[in-house]
Amino acid sequence: MSWGRVARNPTLLVKDLGGLALYYPGQALISRVPRPWLGHTARLGGDLVRNVARADIEVARRELRLLFGDRLLPQAEDDILREAWRQTMFNELEVLRYPHLDPAGIDEVCVVEGREHLDAALAKGRGAIVLIGHFGANQMIMPALGHQGYRMNQLSAPPPVWADILRETRTTPLWEKVLARRWELEQRLPVRHINVFKFLRPALQCLQDNEVLGLAFDGGGGRRWTQVELLGRKANVSVQPAQLARKTGAAILPTLVVREPGDRRHRVIIRPPIAVEKTRDRMADLASTMQRFVDVFAEWVERHPAHYVNFLLLRWKVRGTDVVPFFDDYPPLPGGMSSEQAQQHLQWAGDKHQGE
Repeated sequence: MSWGRVARNPTLLVKDLGGLALYYPGQALISRVPRPWLGHTARLGGDLVRNVARADIEVARRELRLLFGDRLLPQAEDDILREAWRQTMFNELEVLRYPHLDPAGIDEVCVVEGREHLDAALAKGRGAIVLIGHFGANQMIMPALGHQGYRMNQLSAPPPVWADILRETRTTPLWEKVLARRWELEQRLPVRHINVFKFLRPALQCLQDNEVLGLAFDGGGGRRWTQVELLGRKANVSVQPAQLARKTGAAILPTLVVREPGDRRHRVIIRPPIAVEKTRDRMADLASTMQRFVDVFAEWVERHPAHYVNFLLLRWKVRGTDVVPFFDDYPPLPGGMSSEQAQQHLQWAGDKHQGE
């Protein structure tokens, strides 16, 4: 971590100062802005960030083209990229409002579709895995379900972990303060956070107690991997969700959060459970389960690519510290970590935040 990195990168300085202003003095203001104004604020803020981050735009454009391959985009590229930055800003503003969400007002923020699939899974008494991707405002699943009375758990990494994971390439003192504040706000949600770097016994236990477990299929953690087809690219994903379902008998429910431009509410869409096979070929079963989920997920990416663009950009940026690169087609990265080094690096970063 170095102030020199900030001085050498004016764009990074602008981003971090903007983030600091947003998460500290801005949080009190944004949290009280009438909801109809949120979209206007997000459009202005998203356009401002996009104009500053011109290098990111070109990387995102390339990643989008690779993802779709020969498939037709649902909109012009520039329209998708513009909407992607506006959506990301809208979702960031939602984080600032977490402490003010409650059961009485959650319907003004989220509408849950397919709740009957979750209720049917819980009626079997083996818990339910709401499996998500980093698509749209994916974190809104936590207040949407938690504030409606579901016992919600989320398996993820505390935001401050990223400061240690990216300490040699991205981290600045200002960004650390932003991540710490974001973690404070996330802890105000009606959910039990389960640290992905700790033992997974709490994740197994919550399913055995017939609770809901949320986790993302496209994060960088995990110890066993499989390759899946995601639109026009080959992606490497952890089999952890399939392992948990196989071990506990919990249903895997593909779940997405979608918000059309101009809408004030997010649609939390819970799909019917995917099949989880149990044959003698355990690894083949795990791989098949993950591909089934990705097939459902890909349909939504194809319809709403703006919801996934900034995650594509993030995965490209952290490819040098990933245990397994998310996509197979990343070019070699000089100075990047080996798989073993990346695993040790993630474990080191996770160990520093064991109490969070």
